[in-house]
Amino acid sequence: MTTVGERVAVVERPQGQDASGAGAGAGDGARPRDPARSPGRGRVREPLTTPARLRWATAGCALLAVLLGGVLAGASTGARGAWDRIAQHEAPQVTDAGALYQSLTDLDAQAANQLMFGDDPKLAGNLATARQQYVTDRTDADKDLQQATLDASGNAAAQTALAAILDGMGRYQDLAARALELNTHANAPAGHPDPSALAEYRQATDLMRGQLLPAAHSLVQANDQAFEQSYTDERGALDTAGLWLVLLGGALVAALLGTQVWLTIRFRRIVNPALAAATVLFAVLLSTAGSFLDGERQDLFTARKDAYDSVVALTQARATVADSNAAESRYVLDADRRTQYQADFVTDTDRILSLDGAQLGAYDTALASAVAAVKQNPADIRFGGEYGREFHNITFPGEGAAAMRTLLAFQAYQADDRRIRALVASGRLEDAIAYCTSLAPGGSNADFDAHDAALRRLIDINQQAYVSASTAGAGHADAALWVQLGCVAGALVLLAAGVRPRLREFR
Repeated sequence: MTTVGERVAVVERPQGQDASGAGAGAGDGARPRDPARSPGRGRVREPLTTPARLRWATAGCALLAVLLGGVLAGASTGARGAWDRIAQHEAPQVTDAGALYQSLTDLDAQAANQLMFGDDPKLAGNLATARQQYVTDRTDADKDLQQATLDASGNAAAQTALAAILDGMGRYQDLAARALELNTHANAPAGHPDPSALAEYRQATDLMRGQLLPAAHSLVQANDQAFEQSYTDERGALDTAGLWLVLLGGALVAALLGTQVWLTIRFRRIVNPALAAATVLFAVLLSTAGSFLDGERQDLFTARKDAYDSVVALTQARATVADSNAAESRYVLDADRRTQYQADFVTDTDRILSLDGAQLGAYDTALASAVAAVKQNPADIRFGGEYGREFHNITFPGEGAAAMRTLLAFQAYQADDRRIRALVASGRLEDAIAYCTSLAPGGSNADFDAHDAALRRLIDINQQAYVSASTAGAGHADAALWVQLGCVAGALVLLAAGVRPRLREFR
């Protein structure tokens, strides 16, 4: 019997072992069983201790945070790189190619005008203006061609188009120069060019329309497609970053909340302030990162679709109007090819503003009806072509009014063309030339210049909107990088500060 204060030691023996420690088969040499082993299995793994669990939870949260920071940093730097490519290379390449197209079309128009004016003293001022503009266009075309050559590195389609332009540009200038020189030496009267000069010019304009202008158009398209590809790639990258933001961000917040709950249960503390602050900081990060990705997508869409699609359409329209003006001059100049040049004018007009294939006889009536409809209801757009693209993409303040002014100016220019053709048809060639080249109010060239000025203002509205969106997008990408990395770093510090005191309790 034990007395008060004595300790009773109770020894728990494995089953089948007697008091001496020998098992039932000890006399037969059998070894006692290891309680840490079971037949046919390895050693049983000991359960994780509380400090180990806390360390694993902390490491998991930190890993998710680092991965999230990497995704956001990649999205920010990727967006900044895309804006640099677009703003510094791809958009200027489209603009340069469009300027080359414009210079080439006007170059041929001014060559035709010089031949048309001839040696008529009454048109000497017009002749001098055409000569000066021809020189300017030639200089601009050479500069634009040099710049386009520099831009084309790495773009196979652009290089192919440039090769065709380079191959034909020198021959065109030689042919046009011989035509102008022959006509000058012949003292040819207005509207009656020297036959030899006309033969040289026909070769020049055929080369322009058959090779140079199609190649210039292909150059614009190749550069525009490169811009479109960058836009598509970056939109895809932002969408992918958004998906990872949801997955990693959701997993991180869930892990932080789970750790917080576990700490509350295990340590009987209602809240861990540092972990709670880290969770809040990550929640704020997810919200701001989501807003950043949405903002970048919107800036990209504004820059490319709302603004630059219109810039491309309107730039193409401007060059095509210049080509139609050249076709009009050729029509007056070359009696034997009037049917061909009128067909060229109709083709150009249809590219600019199409009206269900309406030819010249019905075009003005159809155009008047379409103009009246869109005046009454801006959504009632009954025409296609480049102007149809623009009217379906009215986005920015003042753009609608500028587009309407351009449309009305185009209508006035079209009406002038019909008057010129009527004068030619009635045999009043000198009056047709005078009206075709008149800069007086209501004259054809005056209306052409008015339309060109209205069109350039419309292009400027979209160009400025593109610059504004691209500048904003690049700035947001720069700011987001440092804000997001700062939030991740701060949250990691708070995470470490939250678990460190709990780990100290086990030392």
